[in-house]
Amino acid sequence: MILKQFFDYYFNNIDSDVLNIYSKLLPNATDLSSAYAEMFSRNDEKSISFLLDFHKVTTELKQVWTEQAILFNVSNNICFPFYVKYIWEVMSQDDKKKVQYKLNCANIDKIIDIFQHDVSLRNWFREEIGSFLSQEELFALNEIIALQNFSSGGEYSFLKFVYPKIKNLKGRVLDAGCGAGFASIVMSQYLSVYSIDACSTRLERARALFKIMKKGERKTFSKAIDLIAEELGRLSVYCEIPTVNELLSKESYKVNFIQGSIENLPYENEFFDIVNCLDVLEHTYNPEKVLKEFSRVLKPGGKIFITVPTRYGEVEQRIWENIEGTMFPAMLHMHHFNPKALNEIFEAKGFKEEQIIPFDFMNWNKFSEIADKSPAKELADELRVVPFDKVALQIFAVYEKE
Repeated sequence: MILKQFFDYYFNNIDSDVLNIYSKLLPNATDLSSAYAEMFSRNDEKSISFLLDFHKVTTELKQVWTEQAILFNVSNNICFPFYVKYIWEVMSQDDKKKVQYKLNCANIDKIIDIFQHDVSLRNWFREEIGSFLSQEELFALNEIIALQNFSSGGEYSFLKFVYPKIKNLKGRVLDAGCGAGFASIVMSQYLSVYSIDACSTRLERARALFKIMKKGERKTFSKAIDLIAEELGRLSVYCEIPTVNELLSKESYKVNFIQGSIENLPYENEFFDIVNCLDVLEHTYNPEKVLKEFSRVLKPGGKIFITVPTRYGEVEQRIWENIEGTMFPAMLHMHHFNPKALNEIFEAKGFKEEQIIPFDFMNWNKFSEIADKSPAKELADELRVVPFDKVALQIFAVYEKE
């Protein structure tokens, strides 16, 4: 199990003061790595209470001692060698030979050191090798990426765009790529929810949150909601977050959690009235296959709520990738869309546009400031030809199955 491997590495390499902090969260553990991995596989109230304490400690560590915190894709961070070694083990022999030839080095420890100190070589790895890793290999890394935050990224989009609509709908909803389950739990107040995600760590977190909500455990559940609100606040966004009293005010519908891929949904034809898919489609290898599955399981007249990044969001992402020398694409956007392209792929699968709303705007001065820092100047050249006041980095859309 990758979490056990990771915690073995992390606890053996971090500073003794940091190890002491994490040890205090599970003071009776005889094998700290196994105990941590086991807690992340559980979905009871004790495990969610532990997770809240863990993420509080992790957040504080990221702020005061970044090099020792649990971070992904950060070359000067303590975790970086683990990721390189893990990927090295699953790479093909041909890809290993490419790296050894490019770096003129065959020793993995020396290879790691070279990557840590050379931005251009990290960018080369991402472009030539990292972007072609298999989906299964990237899913495994997601188990560790999920340790960075309690929430899973789509909460803001859900609260801003979907939550106001959900309150007036009925039937069954598929939460496709449910993450830590916040949207699933909110929707369960109004609809019967079926939630699917490929990441077991986040899925167990979602199951635990739903259990404590059903039990009416206000103290623990309140802490979870507060932590999600705090993480959204660090993104400098504002949105309406339901209070604990609102979420526990009535008997919720059942939430059916399952681990799996949204490219092969385990549900009958025309089973759902709604599909909620936020901040997910851009991470999939085959968006057309995903939409074909959504069309299969959605009833005629059913609706899809979706968010995706735009071409401008792609340029911003590529600029930051090159500035930071991002090596691994596990959390990167593999696809970007404009309204026309988005409509075309949905129409091809039997959907019609109901609503498209651009959001997450960036002004020209901010974009130029980022672009000027990039070693890959050509990425922004086409946009500099015609300066703009502001552009949307993301799109929210509603489609109806015909």
